[in-house]
Formats: sequence, C-alpha cells, structure tokens
Amino acid sequence: MPRKTSMLLVSAGTILTSMAITGFILGYGVDTWLDTQPIFTLSFGCLGFAGGMLKSCQLLAGANPKSEPR
Repeated sequence: MPRKTSMLLVSAGTILTSMAITGFILGYGVDTWLDTQPIFTLSFGCLGFAGGMLKSCQLLAGANPKSEPR
C-alpha cells in the first residue's frame, strides 16, 4: 500500500473519531449545563458521528480520480 493511501486512511479514521468524540463532549456539557437527562449527549454524539462519516466519505471520494462528480 502506498504511503499516500495509508496516510489518507489514517486521516479519515482520525476525522471520524474526533468528530464523534467532540459531539459527545459537547452534548455532555449541554446536559450538565441544563441539568437534563443524556438526550443532548446522544443527539450531539449521533450528529458528530454522522458528520464524521460524511467528511470521511468526502475525503475518500476525492482521493479516487475515477469517481464521477455528483
């Protein structure tokens, strides 16, 4: 596996996990601030995971020169 491809995969995984963790941390902060059940933790965590997946897919699709534009 070429070095560029492996670094691209590492960065996609890092983006995905960092966005999901950031969503959970922000949600926990809002839940603590509003003194609510963990509804914001779950909501922001899911949004962070979805955003991370979207960003990772965009990153990996842009690396494929044969992919068709949408």
